[in-house]
Amino acid sequence: MATCRAIIFIVAALFFGAVAAKAQDNRVARAVVLRGDTLPHFDLGEAQAFPSARHAARYYRQERRNVRLEYNVRKVYPYARIAAAKISEIEAKLAQTSKESERRQIIKDEYSQLMKTFKAPLMRLTITQGRILIRLIYRETNNTSFSHIREYRGAVNAYFWQSIALLFGHNLKAGYDPRGEDAEIEAIVRRIERENAPLPAPR
Repeated sequence: MATCRAIIFIVAALFFGAVAAKAQDNRVARAVVLRGDTLPHFDLGEAQAFPSARHAARYYRQERRNVRLEYNVRKVYPYARIAAAKISEIEAKLAQTSKESERRQIIKDEYSQLMKTFKAPLMRLTITQGRILIRLIYRETNNTSFSHIREYRGAVNAYFWQSIALLFGHNLKAGYDPRGEDAEIEAIVRRIERENAPLPAPR
């Protein structure tokens, strides 16, 4: 029985060896000369590389995050611009009087108008959108939301709203770092500004 298996093994080896030799004999390989040596050169064709499932999942998660961030920035950026314009308007009105009673009345009237116009849409913002809005207000006014509230509504109001904001994960004292923590937001804002930039006048 062992002799039979040995014979079969030898026959198989000879057979496959002959097939391989024949295949090699019929195959013409290109060659390259490298430092005086002739080396065979085979063209293996293109190879496609596919990311692993883990890398693909990470990529799609990042893409979804980028889409959500852009949506949120585009949603709240107009409010930041309106806030900046309104603050400039209030400052101009306050500069026209030195009477404290008149200044308080101006702030009261402007605050009432702002609440009437923007309370409902701002209440519908998500926590993430609110956090982005606080940062963009700093970008547009070069001052924190906390400072604005303290300036126009007093320190008590400012600390009250800061306490409420902290409960929801906000910080009215948050600044804005376009080259660091807020670089992604800054890139989106600059893209929005380019989209809305007026076309140059024809020459």
